[in-house]
Order: sequence, then structure tokens, then C-alpha cells
Amino acid sequence: METELKLLLAPAHVKALIAHPLLARHASAAPRTKDQTGVYFDTPGNDLRRNDAGLRVRRTGREYIQTLKAGGGVQGGLHQRNEWESQVPGELPDLARLRELVPAGAAWAERIFAPKVAAQIRPVFATRIKRMLWDLALADGSEVEFVLDRGVVEHGNLQDKVCEIELELKSGDPLALFDFALQLMQTIPLRIGIQSKAQRGYALYHQAAGTAPASSAVKAAPLALSKKMNVEQAFIAIVGNCVAQVYANDIADGDARDVERLHQMRIGLRRLRSAFTLFRDVIALPDELAGEFEWLSGHIGAARDWDVLAGATLAAVPAGHADAIGLDAVRSAASEQARAMHRAAVQAVASPRYTALALRLSRWMLGAQWGGTMDAEQLAALKRPLSRFARDMLRHDEKRMKKRGGKMEDDPRTRHRARIAAKKLRYDTEFFQALYKEKQSKPFLKALSQLQEQLGLANDLAVADGLLAGLQDEHPALAADIAYVRGYLAAGSASDREKIRRLWKKWKAQELPR
Repeated sequence: METELKLLLAPAHVKALIAHPLLARHASAAPRTKDQTGVYFDTPGNDLRRNDAGLRVRRTGREYIQTLKAGGGVQGGLHQRNEWESQVPGELPDLARLRELVPAGAAWAERIFAPKVAAQIRPVFATRIKRMLWDLALADGSEVEFVLDRGVVEHGNLQDKVCEIELELKSGDPLALFDFALQLMQTIPLRIGIQSKAQRGYALYHQAAGTAPASSAVKAAPLALSKKMNVEQAFIAIVGNCVAQVYANDIADGDARDVERLHQMRIGLRRLRSAFTLFRDVIALPDELAGEFEWLSGHIGAARDWDVLAGATLAAVPAGHADAIGLDAVRSAASEQARAMHRAAVQAVASPRYTALALRLSRWMLGAQWGGTMDAEQLAALKRPLSRFARDMLRHDEKRMKKRGGKMEDDPRTRHRARIAAKKLRYDTEFFQALYKEKQSKPFLKALSQLQEQLGLANDLAVADGLLAGLQDEHPALAADIAYVRGYLAAGSASDREKIRRLWKKWKAQELPR
């Protein structure tokens, strides 16, 4: 299993990195330099990619090495992949030789080594990399290969530049990778790197073929918990799932204008906040990390609010009203502000502050560092059966939802409180859904989701009114037009309140999953 931490580096900082005192202090010798070219192979139907495998033949000097990577993934920025290598005589892979290296019984191996797959293997993209390597001996005794890669990933005429660092653990404690990276970041701006060179190459491949999706946004992966788990195991699985969604939708990595990526990053952050709240009585997030998440959520949330206003909310104003008011001018002003807030959010995610947050959270999770300050009673609480904990938490969420929902009035504040309770109950129920029978959990979640979404639409209108009020102050010439839009949106909220009442009654008739 290969374990490595990947970080992105601006070319302007390469010289400072190469001369960095940390490398000089821990390197056992001068760096080695290699010029490498690699060709990645797959079938026209991307059979390897669909089975989460990657096949490459890399040339260094006169030597050709084929590498197959499969399984594993990215957890908290730490890349862990199974890897098999062997020498080959030339530029083409030898699947028969790789089949001998891969352990028997892996279902994915049977699929990718099938004769019909092997017959269709062909090059899909390539890399040209200048690599510098340092062998590091860190203070805790861990041995790390520190790699600086510069070059390109290319498919046809399309290219994606590479300037990245890889810290691969050869022996010792994985936490040492995070500690070294955080030390390095004190003087060198770095960014967390989630995409591998293979992922970049496949993106170019699909772009050239015209099969790239309109958005690269990633929804939360399925979360399968077991009744055999204890509370601590569930915490690690749930938080890890939320963090993966946040990192996968890094809005500074890829198309920075992709509003759906920002939306999914915001959902990931909201799910993460719900997870931390869910477990806070047994595992408390350190205050310094909680404060940084508030900072990040503020940037992402503000950008998303303006995206919604400039998009769906103003689009709901019928085109027939455009003659009566300067609707296009209002939309244009809102869109300009949305773009500005989106740029600010991208800058926040591209900043060393975000990378430091990601690294510190990953280190905290990987080292299970909450246990160091706990007494015997608190440690025992971590080992409680998950099924009992889940039931208690969902009952608590349900009670709060019924209390807040029963007090909903025709004002934004009470609806907002009910919406927060509905969202919390929904996320927590989804976290634990695998513990319950689908026959019960599915209708409950469906009714709850419909209620939460309708409350969300009402909240969007309330948020929109506040944003439009600010827009009036900034654009006096549009004040009358914006006032008209605010009035129109306010008038439409009456029917929304009636929908909320119906959906509230429908949800109340459902039973909590068992």
C-alpha cells in the first residue's frame, strides 16, 4: 500500500522550495533528478477507470516500469493506493506479468484482466515530468521520500501543467507527513492536492472526446455503517465521508466558475457541521478548528446565497414583468455581485489558510487525537454500541423538530429555526440510514426532505430580500426596480407557507426509523 500526501506548488516558489532549510536538515543526500515520461493505458470504454484502477508504463532513462494502481483512495488528503510494479522491455504493458503480482480473489482484478479487456488496451494520455527526489529522515524516525514534480499531463493538443509535491511514507508514522507539510507551509504557500495525474489525464481525455460532464461536482458517497460499530468508529466513518465530499469539490481546483461544485462543497460543509454537532458530547472538535470552519463556511455560504439569488430566485420573476421594471439590469447587478463573491470564495479555498485547516483536521482525525485528554468514563462512551447512540440522537432530533415545527408562524425567524432542525434531522438520519429497514427509513426521509426543501425555498426568499436590500443601497439608480422585485417575491411567499403546512402534517404522520 502506497501512502502519500500530495500538495500543489506555484512555479514561482520552486526555487525557494529546493533551497529550503527543512530539506537540507533532513535529507540524507543531495536530491536525485529524473526525466520521466509516462503513458497511461485503458480501453475505449474505460474499463480500468470504471474499476478504479490505473495502468501506466513509465520510462526513466532506458528503463521501462509498468505500474498498476487499484483500490484505496483519498482520506483527508492522504492518498493510499495498492500498487504493483514490474520492469517491461518497452513502451507497452505486460498484463500477464501484472496478473501474477496481484493477489488472487480480487473481483476488480478478474474484470480488468479479462481477455476481452486486455485485447482493447491502448494509450489514452501521457505525462512528461522532471522529477527531483530527496530521501528524508524525520525527527521522529520516519523515513519519507520527498518528490517535486514539474511538467505536463497531455492528451493530443490538450495539456494540464503539473507543479506538485509528493511526500511518500517509506516507514514510520503517517502523522509525520502532516507535521512536515505544516512546517514547510510556514514559509512556502502550498495547496492540498486531491487530483492525481491520472485524474487530470482522464479529464483531458473526456474533454477531447466531448464526453466531459457539464459540471465536475461530486455528491456525497454512499455511507454504509454497521450495527457492530461503536460510537468512535461511526464518528470516523461519518466525518471522513463528509470531509471527502468537501475536498472532492475544491472550487479552486478545476473550473472556478462551476457553481454546482460550490453548492456541493457547501453541502459537504453543512453535513460536516451536523456530524460534529451529532457527536459533540463524546468527541469535541478543537476550538481552533471549529473557528476555521466558521471562516470557510462564511465564504462558501455567502457565494452560494448570491448564486441562488442571481440564478433561480430572479429567474422566477416572470419575463412579462421586464417591461414594467428594469429586470435585466437587476439581474445583471446581482450576477456581478455573485461573481465577485464566488471569486472571494475561490481565493479562500486556494489560500494556505484552507490548506492548513485541511492538514490539521486530517492529522487530528488520523491520529484520533481526541482520546489523549479523555478520562476513563469518556473513553468508555466512545465504545458504546452505535445502534443505541443512533437511536438516542435521532429521538432528540425528532423531539426538537416537532417542538420548532409546532411553533412555526408566518415569519422568517420561526421558519428558519424549523428549517435548521429539519436539516439536522435529515442529515443525521441519512448518516444512520444503513442501520434501519429501508421500508421505514425511505418514507420518513422522503417526507422530511420535501419539508426541508420547501422550508429552504422560503429561506432563500428571506435571504434574497436581505441581499436585494443591500443591492438597493449600492445601486441607487435601480432602487425602484429592486423594490418592485422585492415586493413580487414577498407576495409569492404566501402560497409557499401553505405548502409548508401541508408537508409538515405529512411528515408528522411518519414514524422514526427503527
